[in-house]
Parts: sequence; structure tokens; C-alpha cells
Amino acid sequence: MMNMKKENSKLHIIGGISKPKVMLVHGAGFYWETCFSRIIDDLKDRYCILIPELEGHTHNPEEYMVSVEATANNIAKELLKKDIHAIDVVYGVSLGASVAVEITINCRINIGNLILDGGQYESMGEMTEQYSNFMADAFLKLLEGENLASPVKENMGYSSGNDVEVLQPLIYKQITRKALLQAFLAAYSYDLKSKQIKIDSHVAVIIGGNEAYAAQCMPLLEEICLLSPKIFEYPNRGHAEVLSKDPEKIAELILCFSKKDMKL
Repeated sequence: MMNMKKENSKLHIIGGISKPKVMLVHGAGFYWETCFSRIIDDLKDRYCILIPELEGHTHNPEEYMVSVEATANNIAKELLKKDIHAIDVVYGVSLGASVAVEITINCRINIGNLILDGGQYESMGEMTEQYSNFMADAFLKLLEGENLASPVKENMGYSSGNDVEVLQPLIYKQITRKALLQAFLAAYSYDLKSKQIKIDSHVAVIIGGNEAYAAQCMPLLEEICLLSPKIFEYPNRGHAEVLSKDPEKIAELILCFSKKDMKL
């Protein structure tokens, strides 16, 4: 692990505050430092890297997630406390993608470019609690080396059975079931259909070629974007697998967006 100067707050700041800014938002059950170590290493000399911790995703958590909206608001407040009003590129993975969208929608922070990797953008309604409990238990089992159950495994793009190999390294080893449950409840309650504000940021969407759900979200995302989202599909990859196996590709995408060059 590289040497990193970390703030004592839940917003980690790596690099000089005067540099162009990149924010990385981790997913439900994930740990920021293990998720983003390679990306940080690739970008730390050029950018000020901002990494918020989702509530509950730390040792002895004092609070847990309530909603995507509340978490986005908390992150915006932390940024403003640091006199950060604009960010060049925000990358969010899984639940972090939903949080990134909400930070952009609430307009307290000016987001130039948004990279979304496998977020949840439509409420699961009456199934929210049942599915959240199921996923909380499933993530704890992943830490123990147990595969996801079907059809969740297939929907997330892991029909070949490589879900433990891909997801286990991203999951916070000390995560509690309560933290997982609250995070999944927030994720599966979030719904872009209720949002009236349009996003004027440049938006890129990362889709693993094996994911079933990610592509289905595109019409909903397109409705809230003033500019058509650019899709980057990675063949033979499942949910968050690009981050786990090919993080350098995400760093390259961030570099391209920060230079306003959308061609890879």
C-alpha cells in the first residue's frame, strides 16, 4: 500500500488541495483503501484525490447509512467545509454510483464529469427489505469464500462462479451485518424517477459485458442527463469486476475525462 496522508474526518484527501480534483466513491460493503489503491497510485501525482467513507464502513462505526440522499448531503457538507466547491471527475461504483448521481443532482458541488459503474437507480419497492437482508448475508458469506446464490450471481455477471475471487478483495473485512443491511436498504430504496433536476455534467457509464442489470438502467439515466451518456462496455466482466481486476482502465478513463477528451 502506498503512503497516503489521510484526514481524520470521513473525507480522505490525498494530494495537494490546489490540484485538479477527482473523487472516488466506494460501494456497499466495500472498503475505500483496498478498492482504490491502484487508482490512487496512478493519479496521486496529478490530482487531489477525495475519498469519502460511506457511513458504517469503518472500524467501530458510530453511524450507519439512512438513505442515498442523506449520505450525499453529508459528503457535500464535508466538501464545503474544506472549501471545495467543484470537482473535475467523480467516479462511483455500485452504491457509490448512486451517491455520486445524488451529489450531482443536489447542485451544492459543481461536478464536471461523472463516471458511473453499476449503480442502483430504481427502488425495489416492497422487495427492498427482503432483498437487502439477503444481500447483507450474501456479502458476509462472500468474505468466508461462499459463492452468491442464483439468480443473483447470474444477474451480477458471475455465472462462471468467479464472484468470490472478484468481490471478496473489495469488501471491508470488518464490515458488520448492520452496516451492510443499512447500506443495501439505502441502495434499493433510491429512485431516480422521483427526481426533477437534470444533470448537465458529462456522464460515462461503465458496463460489465456479463451484467444483466446495468444495461437496463440506461433509459432511466438518459432521462435525467442533458448530454447523452457515453457507454464503456467491458466484455466478460461482471459487477465491479473492472474495478477489481482492471483498475488501471478506470484511471485511464478518469484521465481522459479530466482532459475533456472522450476518445479512448
